Amino acid sequence: MAKIFTAQQMAWVDGETAKQQCISRFQLMERAAGVLLSALESRYVLSKERFVVVCGKGNNGGDGLVLAQYLRQRQAKVILYLLEATSYSEDNKNAQKRNPVSLIQKFAPEDRLDIPDDAIILDCLFGYGMQRGLDDSWQHIVGQINTSGCKVIAVDMPSGLLSDSPTPIGCPVVYAHEVLTFQSPKLALLMPDNQPFFEEFEVLDIGLTEEAMARVTSDSIYVTKEDIQPFYKRRKKFGHKGVFGHVLLIGGSYGKIGAVQLASKAALRSGCGLLSLYVPRCGYDILQTAVPEAMLITDEQENLISSFPDIAPYQAMGLGVGMGTGEKTKAAFREFLTAAPSIPLVLDADALNVLAQEPDLLALIPPRSILTPHPKELQRIIGAWDNDWEKIEKTKQLATRYQLCILIKGANTAIVLADGRVYFNSTGNVGMATGGSGDALTGVLTALLGQGYSTEEAAVMGGYLHGRAADIAVVGIGTYSLLPTDTIQFLPQAFLELEKTT
Repeated sequence: MAKIFTAQQMAWVDGETAKQQCISRFQLMERAAGVLLSALESRYVLSKERFVVVCGKGNNGGDGLVLAQYLRQRQAKVILYLLEATSYSEDNKNAQKRNPVSLIQKFAPEDRLDIPDDAIILDCLFGYGMQRGLDDSWQHIVGQINTSGCKVIAVDMPSGLLSDSPTPIGCPVVYAHEVLTFQSPKLALLMPDNQPFFEEFEVLDIGLTEEAMARVTSDSIYVTKEDIQPFYKRRKKFGHKGVFGHVLLIGGSYGKIGAVQLASKAALRSGCGLLSLYVPRCGYDILQTAVPEAMLITDEQENLISSFPDIAPYQAMGLGVGMGTGEKTKAAFREFLTAAPSIPLVLDADALNVLAQEPDLLALIPPRSILTPHPKELQRIIGAWDNDWEKIEKTKQLATRYQLCILIKGANTAIVLADGRVYFNSTGNVGMATGGSGDALTGVLTALLGQGYSTEEAAVMGGYLHGRAADIAVVGIGTYSLLPTDTIQFLPQAFLELEKTT
């Protein structure tokens, strides 16, 4: 399980690793630089590249100094800049000794750096330990890096970006095309507010001690395949449709039956044994044709939902996709919740919009249900926020108060559990930013709940698999052309990846 550590926690884990492995912190720095070198070797023919390594006075600068030495050993061309300072960290001073003095160019924040047009810039100015934003005196250096036109790779963090809190608006921050961060992603790398400062990141394992990481308490987790595998349920030979859950999807209105179709196909691809749909009468012919595997129940109304069916036969229920928010539908939703449904719910789309309009209904939602808002839907429920940290905290308050699981959809979807823990998803891509993706997710989550996965397991696993299917699909389709139907089509491959490794 990849915990997300604060800067203070990460520094402690570094120190404990050095103690437990009987190495110095500088030797750990050398190891980190070696892992960085391997990452660069996987991307470039080093002997054909020119690197500009810009180093600060702390340990992030030390990483860059050791890396510069390793790059030269691989016949790369290296221009090495080191901040002129009255003092350096001890490991930075040791790292300076690894490079000939004549090859280290000292600079001050007001200086002009000589950056060749064909260079790759390695940003090693400031790492994860910054507690406040950079002042305007750094604008000159940061501006040169950002306007150089060169590829910029940040080591651990883009310099100037705070790892554990919002970076003050207007403070200089290096823009990185890629961030190579150590051991686990820093929280700032998972926040949409920070999108202007980097394009992508990769986590590099530098061999920090598992025992030390286990001793650190963190409420933030980065979800990978290794986290999903322990609770993935392999199917047994004598399993049948009766043991894989009968789930119910309620939604649709005139012109929005397609939302139910998407959720239905995703639910079926996610392994539910039986699927029933409750829709307005206008959806009958469409869904009987498009989803022959599903059983249909229709509302008495032609174009909208005006009542809810008996839910006794079902193990899980998803509702809201394409449902509409008309008065009759809202009244039916209220009556349904007042009757205290006894199965877990997945609430999406218009179910969330009704909750925003009538917030007293939140208290009627069965505990351990899953809400799946995109940011605008979330804002209608919890109100505006100043930054992503406040958004997460306000969502935690809602989740703990009503004992709900809330998925905030988007890049690195944040899954906020009823106990306040937050799981950040590692899968998915920008191609999913199109109407219908959330409908598919609703189907996946409902199917997993119906098969007996707990709320937490279904939410974390469903978010991972939905994103992973899109990642597989996008390889051949691209982000511009990816459709929710493509993601659904590749759900089997996402499941198969888990099947092959359990």
